[in-house]
Amino acid sequence: MKIGIIGGTGFYEMEGEEIEIETKYGNVTAIHLKKWQRDIFFIARHGKAHAKPAHMVNYHANIMAMKNIGASAVMGISTVGSMKKNIRPGSIFIPSDFIDFTKRKTTFYDDVAIHVDLSQPFCPVVRGVLLGIAKNAKEGIYVATEGPRLETKAEIAMLKKFGDVVGMTLVPEAVLAREAGICYASLCLVSNYAAGLQERLSIEEIKEMYRKRKPIIEKIVNEAIKKIPARRKCRCKYAPIEGKL
Repeated sequence: MKIGIIGGTGFYEMEGEEIEIETKYGNVTAIHLKKWQRDIFFIARHGKAHAKPAHMVNYHANIMAMKNIGASAVMGISTVGSMKKNIRPGSIFIPSDFIDFTKRKTTFYDDVAIHVDLSQPFCPVVRGVLLGIAKNAKEGIYVATEGPRLETKAEIAMLKKFGDVVGMTLVPEAVLAREAGICYASLCLVSNYAAGLQERLSIEEIKEMYRKRKPIIEKIVNEAIKKIPARRKCRCKYAPIEGKL
Protein backbone atom coordinates (compact mmCIF):
# COMPACT_ATOMS: atom_id res chain seq x y z
CA MET A 1 0.00 0.00 0.00
CA LYS A 2 1.24 3.47 -0.89
CA ILE A 3 0.38 6.50 1.23
CA GLY A 4 1.16 10.11 0.37
CA ILE A 5 1.85 12.99 2.74
CA ILE A 6 1.84 16.60 1.58
CA GLY A 7 3.47 18.80 4.20
CA GLY A 8 3.07 22.52 4.67
CA THR A 9 4.33 25.17 7.07
CA GLY A 10 6.60 23.62 9.71
CA PHE A 11 6.36 20.11 8.24
CA TYR A 12 8.96 20.32 5.49
CA GLU A 13 10.75 17.01 5.44
CA MET A 14 10.92 13.34 6.32
CA GLU A 15 13.95 11.09 6.31
CA GLY A 16 14.22 8.82 3.30
CA GLU A 17 15.37 8.54 -0.30
CA GLU A 18 14.88 11.58 -2.50
CA ILE A 19 13.22 10.76 -5.82
CA GLU A 20 11.90 12.69 -8.81
CA ILE A 21 8.38 11.98 -10.04
CA GLU A 22 7.53 13.03 -13.58
CA THR A 23 4.17 14.62 -14.35
CA LYS A 24 2.73 16.56 -17.28
CA TYR A 25 2.72 19.59 -14.96
CA GLY A 26 6.41 19.36 -14.14
CA ASN A 27 8.69 17.14 -12.09
CA VAL A 28 8.11 16.85 -8.34
CA THR A 29 10.73 16.04 -5.72
CA ALA A 30 9.51 13.55 -3.13
CA ILE A 31 10.95 11.53 -0.26
CA HIS A 32 10.33 7.78 -0.28
CA LEU A 33 10.48 5.75 2.92
CA LYS A 34 8.91 2.66 4.44
CA LYS A 35 6.88 2.56 7.65
CA TRP A 36 4.73 -0.25 9.01
CA GLN A 37 5.45 -2.24 5.82
CA ARG A 38 3.94 0.56 3.74
CA ASP A 39 5.50 2.78 1.09
CA ILE A 40 5.33 6.44 2.09
CA PHE A 41 5.85 9.33 -0.31
CA PHE A 42 6.35 12.77 1.17
CA ILE A 43 6.08 16.01 -0.83
CA ALA A 44 6.85 19.42 0.63
CA ARG A 45 3.89 21.45 -0.66
CA HIS A 46 5.84 24.69 -0.93
CA GLY A 47 9.04 23.07 -2.17
CA LYS A 48 12.35 22.89 -0.35
CA ALA A 49 12.90 25.68 2.19
CA HIS A 50 9.28 26.78 1.76
CA ALA A 51 10.19 28.75 -1.37
CA LYS A 52 6.75 28.89 -3.04
CA PRO A 53 3.92 30.95 -1.53
CA ALA A 54 0.45 29.44 -1.42
CA HIS A 55 -0.78 31.03 -4.66
CA MET A 56 2.29 29.77 -6.58
CA VAL A 57 2.28 26.15 -5.37
CA ASN A 58 2.05 23.66 -8.25
CA TYR A 59 -0.93 21.80 -6.79
CA HIS A 60 -1.63 20.00 -10.06
CA ALA A 61 1.90 18.56 -10.20
CA ASN A 62 1.84 17.52 -6.53
CA ILE A 63 -1.43 15.61 -6.80
CA MET A 64 -0.58 14.14 -10.19
CA ALA A 65 2.75 12.97 -8.74
CA MET A 66 0.85 11.14 -6.01
CA LYS A 67 -1.40 9.60 -8.64
CA ASN A 68 1.52 8.58 -10.87
CA ILE A 69 3.43 6.99 -8.00
CA GLY A 70 0.37 4.95 -7.06
CA ALA A 71 -0.58 6.56 -3.74
CA SER A 72 -4.14 5.58 -2.92
CA ALA A 73 -4.45 7.76 0.20
CA VAL A 74 -3.01 11.20 0.92
CA MET A 75 -2.88 13.28 4.09
CA GLY A 76 -2.50 17.03 3.60
CA ILE A 77 -0.88 18.83 6.54
CA SER A 78 -1.15 22.59 7.02
CA THR A 79 -1.54 25.48 9.46
CA VAL A 80 -4.70 27.56 9.79
CA GLY A 81 -5.93 30.62 11.63
CA SER A 82 -8.92 30.30 13.94
CA MET A 83 -11.97 32.48 13.42
CA LYS A 84 -13.71 31.16 16.54
CA LYS A 85 -12.65 31.84 20.13
CA ASN A 86 -13.32 28.24 21.18
CA ILE A 87 -10.83 26.94 18.59
CA ARG A 88 -7.63 28.00 20.30
CA PRO A 89 -4.09 28.26 18.91
CA GLY A 90 -2.36 24.93 19.35
CA SER A 91 -5.54 22.96 18.62
CA ILE A 92 -5.66 20.19 16.05
CA PHE A 93 -8.34 20.85 13.44
CA ILE A 94 -9.69 18.30 10.98
CA PRO A 95 -11.92 19.93 8.33
CA SER A 96 -15.29 18.41 7.55
CA ASP A 97 -16.00 20.77 4.65
CA PHE A 98 -14.61 23.85 2.94
CA ILE A 99 -15.57 27.06 1.18
CA ASP A 100 -13.37 28.28 -1.67
CA PHE A 101 -12.57 31.99 -1.93
CA THR A 102 -9.46 31.47 -4.08
CA LYS A 103 -9.07 32.34 -7.75
CA ARG A 104 -7.24 29.16 -8.70
CA LYS A 105 -7.85 26.54 -11.34
CA THR A 106 -9.45 23.61 -9.56
CA THR A 107 -9.56 20.88 -12.20
CA PHE A 108 -7.37 18.60 -14.29
CA TYR A 109 -9.99 18.56 -17.03
CA ASP A 110 -10.05 21.33 -19.65
CA ASP A 111 -11.29 19.36 -22.66
CA VAL A 112 -13.99 17.17 -21.14
CA ALA A 113 -16.78 17.88 -18.67
CA ILE A 114 -15.98 16.14 -15.38
CA HIS A 115 -18.18 17.05 -12.42
CA VAL A 116 -17.00 15.35 -9.23
CA ASP A 117 -19.31 15.15 -6.23
CA LEU A 118 -17.98 17.15 -3.26
CA SER A 119 -20.97 16.77 -0.97
CA GLN A 120 -18.49 14.80 1.17
CA PRO A 121 -15.21 16.51 0.18
CA PHE A 122 -12.86 14.36 2.28
CA CYS A 123 -12.42 10.61 2.38
CA PRO A 124 -14.61 9.41 5.27
CA VAL A 125 -12.26 6.53 6.03
CA VAL A 126 -8.96 8.46 6.14
CA ARG A 127 -10.64 11.35 7.93
CA GLY A 128 -12.16 8.90 10.41
CA VAL A 129 -8.72 7.45 11.13
CA LEU A 130 -7.35 10.92 11.90
CA LEU A 131 -10.29 11.71 14.19
CA GLY A 132 -9.85 8.41 15.99
CA ILE A 133 -6.21 9.23 16.73
CA ALA A 134 -6.59 12.95 17.50
CA LYS A 135 -9.46 12.50 19.94
CA ASN A 136 -9.50 16.14 21.08
CA ALA A 137 -9.38 17.55 17.56
CA LYS A 138 -11.80 20.26 16.53
CA GLU A 139 -13.95 19.81 13.43
CA GLY A 140 -15.58 22.31 11.13
CA ILE A 141 -15.42 24.34 7.96
CA TYR A 142 -12.17 25.51 6.38
CA VAL A 143 -12.38 28.77 4.43
CA ALA A 144 -9.72 28.90 1.69
CA THR A 145 -8.34 32.32 0.74
CA GLU A 146 -5.96 33.27 -2.05
CA GLY A 147 -3.02 34.71 -0.10
CA PRO A 148 -0.18 35.28 0.20
CA ARG A 149 -1.26 38.18 2.42
CA LEU A 150 -3.16 37.53 5.61
CA GLU A 151 -6.78 38.61 5.79
CA THR A 152 -8.14 41.94 7.01
CA LYS A 153 -10.32 42.32 10.11
CA ALA A 154 -13.31 43.10 7.88
CA GLU A 155 -12.71 39.98 5.79
CA ILE A 156 -12.49 37.76 8.87
CA ALA A 157 -15.65 39.35 10.29
CA MET A 158 -17.41 38.26 7.09
CA LEU A 159 -15.73 34.87 6.66
CA LYS A 160 -16.37 33.67 10.21
CA LYS A 161 -20.08 33.75 9.42
CA PHE A 162 -19.42 30.90 6.99
CA GLY A 163 -16.56 28.93 8.52
CA ASP A 164 -14.40 28.12 11.51
CA VAL A 165 -10.79 28.40 10.34
CA VAL A 166 -9.03 30.16 7.48
CA GLY A 167 -6.11 28.93 5.38
CA MET A 168 -4.56 29.17 1.93
CA THR A 169 -3.67 25.69 0.69
CA LEU A 170 -6.59 23.27 0.98
CA VAL A 171 -7.95 24.36 -2.41
CA PRO A 172 -7.35 23.15 -5.06
CA GLU A 173 -5.44 20.30 -3.38
CA ALA A 174 -8.52 18.53 -1.99
CA VAL A 175 -10.49 18.96 -5.23
CA LEU A 176 -7.69 17.65 -7.42
CA ALA A 177 -7.25 14.64 -5.15
CA ARG A 178 -10.93 13.81 -5.60
CA GLU A 179 -10.61 14.18 -9.39
CA ALA A 180 -7.61 11.85 -9.26
CA GLY A 181 -9.61 9.26 -7.33
CA ILE A 182 -7.33 9.52 -4.28
CA CYS A 183 -8.58 9.20 -0.70
CA TYR A 184 -7.69 12.57 0.82
CA ALA A 185 -8.08 14.11 4.27
CA SER A 186 -6.68 17.26 5.85
CA LEU A 187 -4.86 17.60 9.17
CA CYS A 188 -4.41 21.17 10.39
CA LEU A 189 -2.67 22.88 13.27
CA VAL A 190 -4.32 26.07 14.50
CA SER A 191 -1.33 28.40 14.73
CA ASN A 192 -3.04 31.68 15.63
CA TYR A 193 -6.28 33.60 15.89
CA ALA A 194 -7.22 35.39 12.68
CA ALA A 195 -7.24 39.20 12.31
CA GLY A 196 -9.58 40.93 14.72
CA LEU A 197 -9.45 38.11 17.28
CA GLN A 198 -5.98 39.16 18.42
CA GLU A 199 -4.15 42.49 18.16
CA ARG A 200 -1.59 41.55 15.52
CA LEU A 201 -0.29 38.59 13.55
CA SER A 202 3.27 37.60 12.73
CA ILE A 203 4.80 34.82 10.67
CA GLU A 204 7.24 34.11 13.51
CA GLU A 205 4.31 33.50 15.84
CA ILE A 206 2.92 30.94 13.40
CA LYS A 207 6.30 29.21 13.05
CA GLU A 208 6.84 29.10 16.80
CA MET A 209 3.48 27.45 17.39
CA TYR A 210 4.32 24.79 14.81
CA ARG A 211 7.70 24.16 16.42
CA LYS A 212 5.96 23.53 19.74
CA ARG A 213 3.23 21.29 18.35
CA LYS A 214 5.15 19.49 15.60
CA PRO A 215 5.70 16.36 17.77
CA ILE A 216 1.91 16.02 18.13
CA ILE A 217 1.43 16.27 14.35
CA GLU A 218 4.19 13.70 13.78
CA LYS A 219 2.58 11.29 16.24
CA ILE A 220 -0.81 11.58 14.55
CA VAL A 221 0.71 11.06 11.10
CA ASN A 222 2.73 8.03 12.21
CA GLU A 223 -0.32 6.41 13.80
CA ALA A 224 -2.42 7.17 10.73
CA ILE A 225 0.14 5.52 8.45
CA LYS A 226 -0.29 2.36 10.50
CA LYS A 227 -4.07 2.50 10.77
CA ILE A 228 -5.29 3.57 7.32
CA PRO A 229 -6.81 0.34 5.98
CA ALA A 230 -5.39 -1.03 2.76
CA ARG A 231 -8.93 -1.71 1.56
CA ARG A 232 -11.31 1.16 2.18
CA LYS A 233 -15.09 1.06 1.86
CA CYS A 234 -15.40 4.50 0.30
CA ARG A 235 -16.12 5.68 -3.21
CA CYS A 236 -13.25 8.15 -3.60
CA LYS A 237 -11.53 6.20 -6.37
CA TYR A 238 -14.72 6.17 -8.44
CA ALA A 239 -15.31 9.93 -8.29
CA PRO A 240 -13.91 10.88 -11.73
CA ILE A 241 -15.98 8.15 -13.43
CA GLU A 242 -19.19 8.92 -11.59
CA GLY A 243 -18.81 12.63 -12.23
CA LYS A 244 -18.60 12.48 -16.03
CA LEU A 245 -21.65 13.92 -17.74
